Amino acid sequence: MKEIYRKTSKVSFIGGIGAAIFGIIYYFYGYEGIAENGETLFGAGLFALLSIGAGFYFKSAHEKLNHGTISARDSMLNLEDLNELNFQRVPSLLPKMYNVDSDGNPLFTIEPAKGQLSRWLTIFALFEKGFIIPAHYEILDRSGQQIASFTIKDNVKRYELSLRKPDSTLMSTYSQYLSKSALKNRGILYQADGSVWRELEAKSMAGDIDVKDEMGRMTVSYRFGIFPYALKPAFQSTAYHEHVRFGAHITSDEKLAYTMIFFLWLKG
Repeated sequence: MKEIYRKTSKVSFIGGIGAAIFGIIYYFYGYEGIAENGETLFGAGLFALLSIGAGFYFKSAHEKLNHGTISARDSMLNLEDLNELNFQRVPSLLPKMYNVDSDGNPLFTIEPAKGQLSRWLTIFALFEKGFIIPAHYEILDRSGQQIASFTIKDNVKRYELSLRKPDSTLMSTYSQYLSKSALKNRGILYQADGSVWRELEAKSMAGDIDVKDEMGRMTVSYRFGIFPYALKPAFQSTAYHEHVRFGAHITSDEKLAYTMIFFLWLKG
């Protein structure tokens, strides 16, 4: 969370200073009067004040964590021990998410894959989910090593997702018809051989979902707005948190498959 707060502060300062510079230039070269075009000058000033204020707010949040007692573990990710996802969006030009532990320490990162044309297309929201041109993403550990990669393709009729190991071996695929999931997320997760692995269907428009295996055991669960670590210092400076809980018995491959699916669902 420290890195997220640091980047949020930086982006806020840049936006606020940019708006202030625009307002000054506009005042001398475009401003005609309050009645004529004063709303533009007022808007620029208000945006500058709010952005700079946010910059100081997140700078303070970063410094509190930097000098606090929160642990900053530097251990390698063990997928077998991973029992939840806590997705946190990172302010950046390209879409990027951290999965953090209960203390706010990053465990892995999801970002557009390097060396792919689609990496730069994801700057535009239209292409983040693979509209027409497939979007390729990497799941990277803290050292930058690839854990897995996945591709999202939106062919107008449905989303098609595929998860692969670092050596490009197919692990699983996921299909979600847009016409059937317009109100509630629903789709089918397939194993590498094409057999049905799990059927997923949200309970509500908010996305609440419980997925169970053949024996009735919960494999993954999500509740909109429920975040068990909201009172911890690392998470108190922002209200946006997403929490996904894994079943204790599921494999690492299934955890990565759900990571891919919930990345699609929770990007908004």
